[in-house]
Amino acid sequence: MKNKKYSTPNHLANSLDNSSQNAQYDKHAKEILANKQVLSRILSATVAEYKDVPLDVISSLIGDDLEIGKHYLEPLAKVRELNTESTIPGEGRVTYDIKFSAKLPNKDDTISLIINVEAQRKFNTPYDIVTRAVFYTCRMISEQLETEFSIGKNHSYDDIKKVYSIWICMDTPEDIANSITEFKMTKNSIYGTFNREVRYDLQSVIIVCLGKNPLQTDNDFLGALETIFTEDFDSATKKKRLKENFNFELDNEIDGRLMDMCNLSQNIAERNLNKGIGIGREEGREEGRVEGRKEAWNEMLFTLIDEKTYTLEQAYQKTSLSPEEFNKAYAEWLEKNKKSQ
Repeated sequence: MKNKKYSTPNHLANSLDNSSQNAQYDKHAKEILANKQVLSRILSATVAEYKDVPLDVISSLIGDDLEIGKHYLEPLAKVRELNTESTIPGEGRVTYDIKFSAKLPNKDDTISLIINVEAQRKFNTPYDIVTRAVFYTCRMISEQLETEFSIGKNHSYDDIKKVYSIWICMDTPEDIANSITEFKMTKNSIYGTFNREVRYDLQSVIIVCLGKNPLQTDNDFLGALETIFTEDFDSATKKKRLKENFNFELDNEIDGRLMDMCNLSQNIAERNLNKGIGIGREEGREEGRVEGRKEAWNEMLFTLIDEKTYTLEQAYQKTSLSPEEFNKAYAEWLEKNKKSQ
């Protein structure tokens, strides 16, 4: 009897292609987040020390030691080189997605913060994302031993730099979407009074939960990131919104990364759809999903027309509707939302 496990050779090929394309997508995502235009906005929106600091100033305070996927987490050892290998059971070698040092505004040139930014495509994982992020901040403190501070006779704990681990979560449940949350150590008086100035605010975890529709948030920071990572906008629409709605200056690097990510997203989606068709599970469920996405897509186009990102003609060309059908649906949407055409 033929073993079904080996009866679909295209399944392995498609899986390998998807794996490769997912890796490429992740690489582009990290490169975009590490771009100083994006990174300065992340710091402005999440790091208390940069609140109300102009973006160009924040950009100038980011250290030249920024690395993407190169700095290994180093367990139970002193870190002396950035490329020291770390092995975690069940995960193999683990690296920080993005890691760099940063200075504080209106201070001297000494490094004051060490910051890690993670691109997390899936929020629902076998482990707690926040717990993993806390682990990362603990590593970022302990690896400063013998680089930023020392112990023993000439101990210098006061030289420990504050660390941040900022997680950009892209596929989040609706109940936590469009949120930015900080987890940090705080003082809690159990008995008596402790009136001393001490340093304990040394590690902070920031969880940024993106929504699926960039048009449904009033927060410019979330809106910009959701525009970058949504699969519902093509590259041209993303660039137009980033420039006109969020004041991005699009350079060749961001431009190219956005186009590559959009192409990869489309390829991955098409492969997954073909895989579903090939194993006969698309009927009914796929039809309902497609119809739901069509409706959501049309409503997104209506909003883009309303904010003058698209004209009516440009918008209906991106649907399967005829101009007459699209105009009718748009008029109904305007009536539903009580807007004048």
